[in-house]
Amino acid sequence: MKNVLKIWLVDNTVTVDNKDDKIGQLESSGNLSLQDILDEMHKEDTGLRPETIEHVVKLYNRVVSDLILSGYSVNTGLYHAVAQLRGVIDGGKWNPEKNSVYVSFTQDKELREAIAQTSISILGERQSVMYVAGFSPATATAGRPFTVNGRMLKIAGTDSSVGITITNSKEQTTPIDLNMLAVNNPSQLTFIVPAGLADGEYTLTVTTQYAGSTLLKTPRTAIATFYVGTKPDAGGGSGSGGGEGGGGEAPDPAA
Repeated sequence: MKNVLKIWLVDNTVTVDNKDDKIGQLESSGNLSLQDILDEMHKEDTGLRPETIEHVVKLYNRVVSDLILSGYSVNTGLYHAVAQLRGVIDGGKWNPEKNSVYVSFTQDKELREAIAQTSISILGERQSVMYVAGFSPATATAGRPFTVNGRMLKIAGTDSSVGITITNSKEQTTPIDLNMLAVNNPSQLTFIVPAGLADGEYTLTVTTQYAGSTLLKTPRTAIATFYVGTKPDAGGGSGSGGGEGGGGEAPDPAA
C-alpha cells in the first residue's frame, strides 16, 4: 500500500508580513485503537487466527515495555525507545512529586525509509481552520505569561466547554481562569501559567465558538503539547522543533 498524507495549506502566523507564506496542516484520517490495528493485521491473510495475532502483539508490547523500564535502549527498526528522567533529585532521594520517568521515542530506519516513500497530496487552501502553530516562549514557566500562536483561537461563546485547559501526564486538568487571559485574539492567546504547575509535559486544549463574525453552534477544539520548564532532549528524533505546537487541527463545524 502506497502511503499518502493529505494536507491543507494554511497561513503561517509567524511571518505576518508575508501574506503568501503558507504551512502544511495535516488532514487527519481518524483515530485508531489497538483493535483497529489487529483487524488490519488480520486482513493481511497471514493464516493466523485473530486471537493468535492479538496474543503476539500484546506479548510484544509487554516485553518491550519491560525492557525499556529495565534500563535497556530498544531499537525495533521502526522506532528507538529509551527511558528518561525529569526533575532535580534533592538530597540524593527520589521524590515522585518532583521527579518522574518518561520514555523518549524516535523514528528508526524502517520508519525513515517509509517516510521517504510517502507522497503528499495538497488539498488546497483552508481559511477557516482552527489550529495551534506554536508558542512564545518555546517552553512555559509557572507564574509567567505564555503565548499561543495560531488561527481562530479567540475565546468566545457561552457553551460550558469554552475556555483553555492544561492537562498533565496523570490526566489531571487545570482550567485557565479567563481573568488570567491577557491577550485574546484570533491569532494569539496570552495567559498566565498557574503558579503551582510542576515542570513537565502538558496538553493544551483551546475550545471556542469563535468563527470570525459569527459564533459556531458547536464549539471546536485545538490541542497541542507544550512543556513547563526545560523541554527534555528527545535524542535527535523528529518533532515540531522549538516553539512548535504540534498543530492539533480542529474540525470546522457549520455555524
